[in-house]
Amino acid sequence: MVSRKKEILLNIRIDPELKNAAQITATDMGMDLAVAVTMFLTKMVKDHALPFIPTSLPVETLQAMKEAGHSDLLKQYSTSEAMWKDLNE
Repeated sequence: MVSRKKEILLNIRIDPELKNAAQITATDMGMDLAVAVTMFLTKMVKDHALPFIPTSLPVETLQAMKEAGHSDLLKQYSTSEAMWKDLNE
C-alpha cells in the first residue's frame, strides 16, 4: 500500500508588504514561502511552542539590544563631553 501525503490549502490574511518581504527572504534562503511556513509549523508542533520568544518590547529597545551584541560597531568617545556634544548636534 502506497502512503500519500495529504495536502490542504491554508489561507491567511497578511499585510502585502510583509508577505513580499517574507517571500524575498525565503527565496534568498533557497525556499519558497510554503516551505518556510511548513518549517515553522513543524517546529511549533515538535516543540509544543513557538519557534521564537514573543516580546512586547518596543522595536527601538530590541534594536538597541541587537546592537549591544555587536559593540565593535558602536560609536565610541574618548570623553563624556564629546559624547554629549555629538548627541546634541
